[in-house]
Amino acid sequence: MRKGKGKAYGTFGELAQGEVAGQPFLFTLPVPWGSRVVFVPRSSTDLRTNRPHKKKMLRAAERTMQHLGKRTGGFLSVHSRLPESKGMASSSADITAAVRAVASSLETNLTDGEIAAIAAEVEPTDGVMYRGISAVNQQTGQLIRSYPVPPDLLLIGYDSGGKVNTEKYGLSKREYSLQERREMQEIFTDMDAALTSNDHNTIMSTSTRSAMLNERFLPKPFFSLFHELAEKHHGGVVVGHSGTVIGILLCQKEAAWKEKARLIEQAVHERTGWKPIIKASIPEAN
Repeated sequence: MRKGKGKAYGTFGELAQGEVAGQPFLFTLPVPWGSRVVFVPRSSTDLRTNRPHKKKMLRAAERTMQHLGKRTGGFLSVHSRLPESKGMASSSADITAAVRAVASSLETNLTDGEIAAIAAEVEPTDGVMYRGISAVNQQTGQLIRSYPVPPDLLLIGYDSGGKVNTEKYGLSKREYSLQERREMQEIFTDMDAALTSNDHNTIMSTSTRSAMLNERFLPKPFFSLFHELAEKHHGGVVVGHSGTVIGILLCQKEAAWKEKARLIEQAVHERTGWKPIIKASIPEAN
């Protein structure tokens, strides 16, 4: 055994989330912030970490050893830029990075699917272990679709305030109307087609539709402002469907995207006093 390292990006909410044919789905929106974990094996049998409240990460390390049929104690050191309880996949990134660090220490390569299955045993998981954007069943970690090459979009992201227990909220059962179920089916179909064909406008408009549908379950302050600005500047609204984050997507292929971003930031600050917590393009690798 040796010292092992692992890392994983977080997300900014979801491009879309819902349920089709009784099965949950979400489309990830990766961001270039994440978690890095170093695992140092020790002769003792206990597992410890520099962040004691991150118990899910320890459970993930234990599950990884069980999966590999090996056991050792050790120390997990995690460093993360992701805020917690906001809908930015901080737990999923910690868990994925921890699994990768332990597997590296044990000189074993796990597939993304194996990592997802281990993560889902700990809690519902975002698809942060998959490359690029992915559509996943968050309850099982199963990959539904993969889009390795991300669209050329800029995210201007904000935190609307407060905290959400994303694990408990994600496990709660939502009761959808027939119309909402039809809309979610269309959202899934349209987002899948748009990501496959790299149709920026449809990606953004479909993200807005999913955000609007989510307003009945977890409304965001100033949602109407973000919706208005997205329409005015031909962008899209993106939210944490089980978190507090809200943002606007812009296509960076448009000549005026930098000016649009400036105007959006100015308008949001004037109305809310908020400043972006993140402003970034979608990363490809993870």
